[in-house]
Amino acid sequence: MNVVFLGKSTEEKKFLLLCLAKIMSCREKVVLISKSPYITGDMTDTFEYCGIEIVRCRSHENPLSKVIEGACNFLDVDELVNVPENYTVVAVSEPARRILEGCAELTREYIWLRPSLSMILIFLNVMEYSRIDEKYLSMLWERYLPSFAKIERVYTIYFEYQNRSLMIESQFIDKLPLKRLSPGLKSALKAII
Repeated sequence: MNVVFLGKSTEEKKFLLLCLAKIMSCREKVVLISKSPYITGDMTDTFEYCGIEIVRCRSHENPLSKVIEGACNFLDVDELVNVPENYTVVAVSEPARRILEGCAELTREYIWLRPSLSMILIFLNVMEYSRIDEKYLSMLWERYLPSFAKIERVYTIYFEYQNRSLMIESQFIDKLPLKRLSPGLKSALKAII
């Protein structure tokens, strides 16, 4: 299974990918490929973080060149990469206007490149009692994307305080205890997998 996650690589997106990779690692080897650093300091091209193997691409490298055969590859991309047909494409959008517009523009480029593309959309870091909710974000996305775009499923993830504190702790202790996630995030992650 190879999955391309579109969108700006924010801390919340990195945390989401780590959680998904941690869950998938129970079934098979998972490799997370990214140009964005997951940790600071001196690091090699391949390292382990929170129990997940992460392959770092340099700015001039194509992330597809780092794909490992026989593993589940998660590609964290924020630029156009010509992915094969058998890859699953997931757009990870946040409600911040600049991040949302950047992700929608990148998704539009992918759809124009492959009009038959069927994709998954994740609204990440949505505020629970805000007017910028799932319905509003869906309407914005409909306006950004071409009419022939096929969105297979839409997931909304609310980051509660419990999850945000776990995200920050995991950056310092290099562990990701999934049992401490909120029930809402656990069920959203299970639905995505």
